[in-house]
Amino acid sequence: MKYIFKKKIYSAAATVLDAAGNTLSLPLKHRRPLKENFSTIVVVRMDHLGDVLLATAVPKILKENFPMSRLIFLTSSWSAPLLRHNPFVDEVILYDAPWFSKKRYARNPESLTFGQLVQRLRTCHADLGIGLRGDARENILLALAGVTERVGYGITGGGFLLTRQSRYREGVHESEHVLDLLRAIRIRVDVLKPQLYFSEDEKMHFEKKLEGWGIVPGRKYVGFQVGAGTSSKRWPARNARSFLNLFKGRFVDYGLVFVGSNRQEAAKIEDFTGDRFLNLTGKTTLRETCLLVKKFSAFVGPDSGPAHIAAVMDVPTVFLYSGTNRFEQWKPLAERALIVRHAVPCSPCELELCNVPGHPCMSQITAGEVANALARALEMNAGSTETVP
Repeated sequence: MKYIFKKKIYSAAATVLDAAGNTLSLPLKHRRPLKENFSTIVVVRMDHLGDVLLATAVPKILKENFPMSRLIFLTSSWSAPLLRHNPFVDEVILYDAPWFSKKRYARNPESLTFGQLVQRLRTCHADLGIGLRGDARENILLALAGVTERVGYGITGGGFLLTRQSRYREGVHESEHVLDLLRAIRIRVDVLKPQLYFSEDEKMHFEKKLEGWGIVPGRKYVGFQVGAGTSSKRWPARNARSFLNLFKGRFVDYGLVFVGSNRQEAAKIEDFTGDRFLNLTGKTTLRETCLLVKKFSAFVGPDSGPAHIAAVMDVPTVFLYSGTNRFEQWKPLAERALIVRHAVPCSPCELELCNVPGHPCMSQITAGEVANALARALEMNAGSTETVP
């Protein structure tokens, strides 16, 4: 088994765990035929917004293939709003895994403890569980919960706990990893189509809030995300300020709306105010942000949740990509996406805090490059994902 850890000590620990697990479970190993139908399915994706957003395509696919099943989606409280009103999800269970929250999110009181989660899942009597991330802790969870058919990856260990372990293909897009897991249960789908759902009441309530926020009916706006989930993905404030100054003179027909949750980063550009700039940072819920971006003529942001949401909502989106992750694995697949990035030798670092002086992967993205990409995004009517040189 090839593990995806960068640190050798983690790979060594996973090797020992799997060797012991395989030895102990060998007498019990037998591959049962895959059932034609499942009564209760548990889908597990508990990490970040962009990852859960991609996974919103999965419930529809599963329900189309197993229409009589009950589908439960296990996710974090910060990502759960993406699943609200999804007609293919029967229940959402919240678990704020401490290995994902890392103090960036306050624990939701509705989130279960690990012990409560195991007991809750055991009462569901699930006969199919799919761990989309390939995390050893999720493999352990599905086993402890007594899920009959457990599908996933063993790339961080615990593969012996799965009844159907898929081969992990390196170098492919993350959507392909999800599709491979579906293929393991005989579902053939060519592409994932993430989808968000909103009730009519929700949309009406949102429309009533726009005037209070300062959104002028009939005016054209560009969305701009302030900050990012981690500092390694943030565009430096000085670059952002240069872009905003270019915006004032070059895009005179548009207003600009700041979105995001990082008020500390927003304070660095708080002097951009007045008729042309509207600061809604920290003032909208995640659901409201989803509806708000649909109002924009274009969106500019880092590789973070709001930018991926804008792309899914079919808004022309300019992505400012850091060297944090493997680009080919995580790039947006939306047709109306423009990507601005600079290749650096330290990529992918997978760090939350850049350890290279000057943070070159993001600081090298100039205001002029982003302004040019925005101009192209505003002209877009259709097209394919492009990379801005």
